[in-house]
Amino acid sequence: MTFRCLLLATFILSGCNGGGGNGDGGGGDDADPGTDIGDDSGGYAWLVTYDLTGSTYLIDALMDFTITVQEPYDDNLNMGPGTLTLRFQDDNGPLESGTVHLYEYSLRQNFVTGITAAEVTTDIQTSIAAATPGSAQGTLDSGTLTWDPAEAAPYCRDGQVSCTGSLCGTSGSPPEGTPLVFDNDCTEPLPLNPFVFTNGISDFTMEAVIMSQDSNQTTSLSFTGTETDRQKVPD
Repeated sequence: MTFRCLLLATFILSGCNGGGGNGDGGGGDDADPGTDIGDDSGGYAWLVTYDLTGSTYLIDALMDFTITVQEPYDDNLNMGPGTLTLRFQDDNGPLESGTVHLYEYSLRQNFVTGITAAEVTTDIQTSIAAATPGSAQGTLDSGTLTWDPAEAAPYCRDGQVSCTGSLCGTSGSPPEGTPLVFDNDCTEPLPLNPFVFTNGISDFTMEAVIMSQDSNQTTSLSFTGTETDRQKVPD
């Protein structure tokens, strides 16, 4: 699977793929005692939300760029915010084995690369809308969540990639004043590698997945997730 990407040669490089909790489990294992959210069947699930601070987007080419999800989000080589929510089965708390769904995802990819003569600005909101049971399914076993298939959809992009400077419009960059626009583009899925959990299910990492690749450059995305909230919901 191939994601569209600006091909920026030698000195004009940018990419477009269109992107705290703690060990106590963030929001705790119990639902709000004042809220009855059960159904007639008595079945429940858990939505666990993770902050994606520390995740990275790598542009590997003649000039390399590493874009990191971290504050301040408006720094040139930072992006964000980003969150990801997983849906776990219930067993007096999120079950740490069995079927897990990717329920929701949001990552703003907002960064600047290039040089003065061609400064390329990427500002794209990437997202997977909340879904029941979820947009991707995997199996959690011994702390590793393996996806089958290894992708999530619909993965959508909204925003644009623009360029300012006298060299805009060359080497794959958009002409100045004519940005590359994404308008609810949900045509390609988000690739996934296994999620590896630590501290129960409070933290996870995902090794980099390739977002785009050609003879000039490879772009990839890795995840670092830290739990910030969990809530019990009807299954």
